[in-house]
Amino acid sequence: MVLPYTDAIQQLVDALAARIRRSVAVDDRRGGLLVSSRHFGDEDTLRIDVVLSRRLPARVAAYLDGFGIATSDEPLSVPASPSLGLKARRCYPIRDHGRLLGYLWLIDEQAKRFDEVVGECVVQLSARLRERSLQLAEEERRRRTVVADLLLGGEGSARAAADLVGRGLVGAEDEIVVIAADAATDPEAVAAVIAEATARGGRDEPAVRAFATVAGDRGAALVAGREEVARAAARLAETVRRGVPRRDAEGGGAFVGLSDAGRLERAPDLWRQAVLASWAAAGLPGSAPVLSWRDTGVHGPLMLAATASPDLVVPPEIADLGAGGRTDSLAHTAEVFLDAAGDTAAASERLMIHRTTLYYRLAQIEKKTGWDLKNGRDRLTLHLGLKTQRLLDSGIPALLRGEEKHRGSS
Repeated sequence: MVLPYTDAIQQLVDALAARIRRSVAVDDRRGGLLVSSRHFGDEDTLRIDVVLSRRLPARVAAYLDGFGIATSDEPLSVPASPSLGLKARRCYPIRDHGRLLGYLWLIDEQAKRFDEVVGECVVQLSARLRERSLQLAEEERRRRTVVADLLLGGEGSARAAADLVGRGLVGAEDEIVVIAADAATDPEAVAAVIAEATARGGRDEPAVRAFATVAGDRGAALVAGREEVARAAARLAETVRRGVPRRDAEGGGAFVGLSDAGRLERAPDLWRQAVLASWAAAGLPGSAPVLSWRDTGVHGPLMLAATASPDLVVPPEIADLGAGGRTDSLAHTAEVFLDAAGDTAAASERLMIHRTTLYYRLAQIEKKTGWDLKNGRDRLTLHLGLKTQRLLDSGIPALLRGEEKHRGSS
């Protein structure tokens, strides 16, 4: 697909190159090659590689960033680096009212002599890149909507799948993995981190594509490709975990869920897996902050069953223990005690109560439920029931019920 305004940008670059008899290249603000002119014998190994791959290798990007190109308002000279296959060159930042849009590059140790004529071209490129930026923002908005429709199911999902395939964004035979962050993170921050991470990928990255979106109350991504999709999605999920803070009082990184790999038509089911895996990452003791659906183990089927038929999964005795969100409830006491594997010393410390008080509460729990906390089966029933009730009290069932309504009304 020809990017918006690429032809106009190409014409400006070709005209400048012909005028100064030097090759010219223009990158976007993340270092991705937009256009390049013909060469005049001045190309280096890096320029050839970038023309072929359209992206800078990560170590070259780091080298160039070290000279402050992203913050400079003036042209900068960058010395040669034989180890990177890079000749000396001059960088001309392209800005619009201070906002960085991209870079123009000349390969020449004496390129400073062209500053005046290149400066004229940079002014014209700024206008074209501004138009391109606006068009790409609109394309991104539309793409987010299509991906959200795909994940949320119904006839809208089928139309979205056809749209993605028809526009060449996802192959009909591609595998996909869905990523979902927990609801305590800013969806826009998740989408921004995903966009930045995918834009930085170098030529050695696997041939996968990632599309950020906001579905329901959380940031998400669709990762698609022919091979290494699960591995690429896991790396991206880890990037989200590190790069997106949580909005709750505890702070820290995001909890992220990953679906299994599947075909495009399974997207709504994979979305459900990713959402539930993100909840398990945050809510189940001992879980990794980035959790794949297959690693939810026995909790996966239980979570699906709970959201589908809560009355059949959660024992009625759980309701007698009070609201699990209250720190003074018997439900909370039981959950902390069982999370500590029955260690009364650890549980009383976490609850900040005297051990005698804990023993009293445990006796009350046994009395209300009729279960023996020394019996492994009863403890398992209580523990799973409490975790399931916590899931049902979260916003996830409402999110998934909304998905079902969406399917029925489409």
